[in-house]
Amino acid sequence: MTSEHTQSLKCDYLDRKTALKGEVERQLIHLFTGITLILLIQAAGDIALPLLFFLLASYVTISIATIMDKFPFPLSTFLCRWGRPSKQAIPFEGTILLLCGAILSLMLFPEEIVHASIAVVAFGDSVATAVGMLVGRHKLPYSGDKTVEGTVSGAVAAFLASSLFVTPVQAFTGAAGGMLLESIISLQLIRKLNSQIIFKFFFNDNFLIPLFSGLLMFIIGLSNT
Repeated sequence: MTSEHTQSLKCDYLDRKTALKGEVERQLIHLFTGITLILLIQAAGDIALPLLFFLLASYVTISIATIMDKFPFPLSTFLCRWGRPSKQAIPFEGTILLLCGAILSLMLFPEEIVHASIAVVAFGDSVATAVGMLVGRHKLPYSGDKTVEGTVSGAVAAFLASSLFVTPVQAFTGAAGGMLLESIISLQLIRKLNSQIIFKFFFNDNFLIPLFSGLLMFIIGLSNT
């Protein structure tokens, strides 16, 4: 991203109330995206994987076009309202990573686990972030920006949503593991990592939670057979 474009997306003009409203709206979009992905995978059947690759290519193209200022209208207001330009340098990074996680999950796990793992990241992450920002008061001892209220609420939401697709034991394990991972992944931590850019990009809860939760649920499923 060019320095001029980055400067235009600092969003310093947003007061706390507007920024909070934008974050809640962003989480609703994140939740809607997860639900849409589940419905698409269910409806698409055998062509679900090609469809997800098409969506991924589309979002990557839009992201690159945004970075290069190729659109005939400014997107800075949109990105400031619903993105995290001060923390994520790539437009639509969250959606791109969620699609990558869904694609790998679909390649590795049975479809019901794919649905459940997407539900964990969509419901759990969204509820945890929204509750943590709105009513969170008690910080987790190992995370400076995550709260007990947010993590617990996210785990409950993730369990209820994923239990629609897998057994209660699998849902509990996937939700607990996913929210534990969500609580320890921090964008501030990522910035401090002395590693390759590609690693920093994929070290994100939208990408890792579907894979980690899916793996846990898959292992529990194997142990019960």
